[in-house]
Amino acid sequence: MNFSELLNHYMNTLHLTNKELSDLSGISPSVISRYRNGGREPQADSDIVDALTGALALAASEKGQKDMSKDAILASFQDALLAKSRDYDRFLHNFNVLYDELDLNMKNISAFTNFDTSFLYRIKSGERKTADLSGFCQKIAEYLVASYSSPRNREKVARLLGTSPDHLAEKPGYYTTIYEWLLADGNRNEIFSPKQKKPSADISKFLTRMDEFDLEDYIKVIHFDEIKVPAMPIHLPANKIYYGISRMREGELDFFKTTVTSKTIDPIFMHSDMPLLDMAEDMDFNKKWMFAIACSIKKGLHLNIIHHLDRPFEELLLGLEAWIPIYMTGQVSPYYIPDSATPVFHHLNYVSGVAALCGESIEGSPLDGRYILTNNKEELAYFQKKAAHVLSHAEPLMEIYDSTGADDYHAFLLQDAGTIGERKNILSSLPLYTLSEELLEKILVSNRIDSSMAQTIRNYRKSETERMNQKLNSGIVTDEITISPKDIYEKHPMHLSISGCFLETPIFYSYEEMLTHLQETRQYAETHENYILNINEISAFRNIQIEIVKNQYVIISKIKSPSIHFVIRHPQMVKALQNFTVPVAGAE
Repeated sequence: MNFSELLNHYMNTLHLTNKELSDLSGISPSVISRYRNGGREPQADSDIVDALTGALALAASEKGQKDMSKDAILASFQDALLAKSRDYDRFLHNFNVLYDELDLNMKNISAFTNFDTSFLYRIKSGERKTADLSGFCQKIAEYLVASYSSPRNREKVARLLGTSPDHLAEKPGYYTTIYEWLLADGNRNEIFSPKQKKPSADISKFLTRMDEFDLEDYIKVIHFDEIKVPAMPIHLPANKIYYGISRMREGELDFFKTTVTSKTIDPIFMHSDMPLLDMAEDMDFNKKWMFAIACSIKKGLHLNIIHHLDRPFEELLLGLEAWIPIYMTGQVSPYYIPDSATPVFHHLNYVSGVAALCGESIEGSPLDGRYILTNNKEELAYFQKKAAHVLSHAEPLMEIYDSTGADDYHAFLLQDAGTIGERKNILSSLPLYTLSEELLEKILVSNRIDSSMAQTIRNYRKSETERMNQKLNSGIVTDEITISPKDIYEKHPMHLSISGCFLETPIFYSYEEMLTHLQETRQYAETHENYILNINEISAFRNIQIEIVKNQYVIISKIKSPSIHFVIRHPQMVKALQNFTVPVAGAE
C-alpha cells in the first residue's frame, strides 16, 4: 500500500475521523484530508510522520490494538514513502534523459500540456515534485505521440527506449511505451550502453584536469623559464624530403627549428590528420616535439591549430587534455573542420613565416609516407595562401580569452547576453549578480582592495547584473552552487566570482559574509521567475565555473593560475558538457 492507503487503513481500523486525528497529532484536518486523498505526502523523515505515528499509536493503545505499535506504524509509513521517493527518482532520471537526448523544447511542451514553463523546468531540475506523477507522464507521452510521430523521430525514440520503431507505429502502442518507460526502473531497461556512458566519465576527468591545472607549477616542472630559444639560424636546403615514419618525425622537428631560430613573428599554422599512434610511439620524439612547441610559445609566436576530431570521443578528450597546458598560455587558437573524415588519405600541413612542411600517407602504411620541408619563397607563399583557405573552412573548437584579450571577452559577454536559450551554470562561488552593493563594499573593505581595483569590481558587478537581467528575459537560467559545511569552508573558503576581471589573486569571503550572500541569492530566486537555484554540498570544482547555453556553446572560466576563459562550440563537446551533472544534495 502507498502512504494514503496506509493512513486510511489505520484510521478506518481505529474508527478515527480527521478531526479526532487532528486533535491527537496537532496537524490540521484539511492537511490530513489531503494526505488521505493522495493530494499531498510528507517526507519520510519529517516531524509530520512522527506526529501521525505517535497519534495513531496512542489511539491504538487506548483501543487495545496491540499489533499497532509506534515502531510498526512508523516502519510501514517510511517504507511506503521511501518506495515512492525511489519511484520518483527513477521518473526524474528518465524524464531528463528523454528531454536531453531528444532535444525537447520546454516552451512547446508547455503550450501542448498547459503546464507553466517555469513549473516544467523546476520539475526537470528536481526543485519541484508533481503531485500527480501518473497524470504528468500521460501528458508527456501525449505530447511525444503528437509531436514526434515522423519515421525519423520514431526511430530516435525507439533507440532511446530500447524498442523497435515498428512497435511505435501505432499511436496507442507509442503512447503506452513512453508512459511505462518514464515510470520504469532504469536497471530493468538499460538506457545507455557502456560506450555511451563513457563520455560522461571522460568529460568529468577533462574538467577536473582544467580545474586542478596550475600554470605556474607547470612552468616550474618543465623549466619553461630556463628554456633558451636558439638564436643561431638553422639553414636547410630550399627543399628537403623525408621518407618513412622515422624521417617524417625528423621533418617535424626541422620545421620548428627553422621557425624558432628565424626572425619571424608570424603565427604558425598546424593541421594534421596523420595517425597519432604512429608518431607517438617514439617517446624521445614526443619530448622533443613538446619542447619545440614550448620554444615557439616562449618566442611569442601564436599557434593556429586545426585539430582532427574524427576519432572516438575518449581519444578526442585525451588529445585535448594533452593540449590544456598550451591552451592556458593564451597563445593558441584551436579549430576543427566539420565532416573532415579521411579514412584512406592522411595529410599534414605546417606553415610559418619562414618554412612550410607538407606531407601525406596512406591509412595503414605509415612507413611509405612522405614529408617535404621548403623555404622557397614561391612555395612558401603558396602554402601560406593554402593555410588561409583551410582556416576559412574551419570552425573554432573554442575561443580562448586571457587578460590580453579582456576587451574582446567583454564584447563577447555582451553578445552572449542576447543569446536566446536555456542555460545552466555550475558554479564554485555565489554569483555576482545576486550580491548587494552593501555586502560588496564590506567584502572589498575587509580584503583591503585598493580604490582602482575596487571600482573595476563595482563596474563588473553592475555589468553582470545587467547581463543576467537580459538572459532571464530570454529563457530559464539554473545555477548549481556548492555550499560547503563550515569546517570544510574554513579550509577552502569561497571567493568573489570576478573571473571576468582577470585577477590572479582571489578575494575571499568570511563564512558569515558567504551566508549573507547566500540569503541574498535565495531572495533573488524568489523575485526572479526564470531563475532556478540548486544548492549542492558536494564540491565539483574549486577553480573553474561552467556556463552552458543548451545546444549552442559552453563557457568554462578558470579563476586563477591562469585567469582565462574558454568558449567551446564543438557539438560533441557541447553535448557531453551539457549532460555532465553534479550530484545534488538539496534544492532551493
